[in-house]
Amino acid sequence: MSLRSYRAGAAVAVLGAAAVLLVTAAFAVPPKHLKPHKGVKKAAGAPAAMVALGKKVYAKSGCANCHAIGNAGGRGGPNLTDVGQESSHTVKWFEVQVTNPKAHNPDGRMPAFKGRVQGKELTALATYLTTLKPAAAKHKPGKKAVKHHHK
Repeated sequence: MSLRSYRAGAAVAVLGAAAVLLVTAAFAVPPKHLKPHKGVKKAAGAPAAMVALGKKVYAKSGCANCHAIGNAGGRGGPNLTDVGQESSHTVKWFEVQVTNPKAHNPDGRMPAFKGRVQGKELTALATYLTTLKPAAAKHKPGKKAVKHHHK
């Protein structure tokens, strides 16, 4: 076998593998740990389509590498399970937090996602995060609710 035919065969193999990966990624289903948990409530006025897109952006942007929702996800950043319960955490607040987290916490470790998450996807992600509130079932009568402070 000549070097030229060997290189051509290797190139075909690499291109074939890349095509398989692209097709697989196009039809991939988000992992079960990113499915909505029982505590997710639709924010008042938040269109379901924007919330659904926000969940997809959360998954594809790798947010779960550092953040958890419920018991699923990373532990390097704050747990986002109830992050939408803070009245100051509006869609605009989350958009700033994602694109320029140092604006809210200059000493924070979160990297800026400006340029990586933008436009409609940024708004959708921010909208989804506003829906992350505690389920009413978590607060049983006689038990004091614990307030979480997310910075």
